[in-house]
Amino acid sequence: MVAKRHRRRGRGTQKKLFVFMVLLLILTILFLELRLKPIVTYTAKTYAQSLATTLINQSVADVLGEMNITGEELDTISRNNDGSITSISSNTVLTNKLKSAVTLRVQENIVNICGYRVDVPLGTVIGGELISGRGPSIPIYISLSGNVDSDFVSEFESGGVNQTVHKLSIRVCAKITVVMTFSSAVTEVETSVPVSENVIVGNVPSGMIYKDTNSK
Repeated sequence: MVAKRHRRRGRGTQKKLFVFMVLLLILTILFLELRLKPIVTYTAKTYAQSLATTLINQSVADVLGEMNITGEELDTISRNNDGSITSISSNTVLTNKLKSAVTLRVQENIVNICGYRVDVPLGTVIGGELISGRGPSIPIYISLSGNVDSDFVSEFESGGVNQTVHKLSIRVCAKITVVMTFSSAVTEVETSVPVSENVIVGNVPSGMIYKDTNSK
């Protein structure tokens, strides 16, 4: 009888220990998820923003190389009979074509990012200067999707005597959804990429405004 009681007590103790270990494991998983999920999400968004910026720059460079458009072609300069400049406006056909091509290319390149693996050291995820960049790597798989919009940004600079440099950049804005293994997050990327520098010979009136005929 005594032996049976000991066996029952032993089994009861093992069951309690098993239940305790299971609860401890569940609590540990919940703690790690609550502690690490915001950090992993922030890290993934940071990598996604950097990746999207690189894609935008590369997309603009590729489109410009394929279309082979010069700064002189993008600008339409109007002059008086005496040769003085009255206005500088965009070449509607070319700027529309360039804007559409860039927007489409960026959109395609962003959607093509699916299951992109980023290895982040555990120390970086946990945080702290002493352990940042150290420890085993945690793989984070990133997929991107989102909407892309673009427009032109214009500025004038003095280029010397009787010369003005007109700089034209295309500003690309992307609202990106970062899809990770167990969650998703939304972030925005905005960057401007130089498109052309056109040296204009002649007096450009102060306060000259570049007229983007594509603006709504």
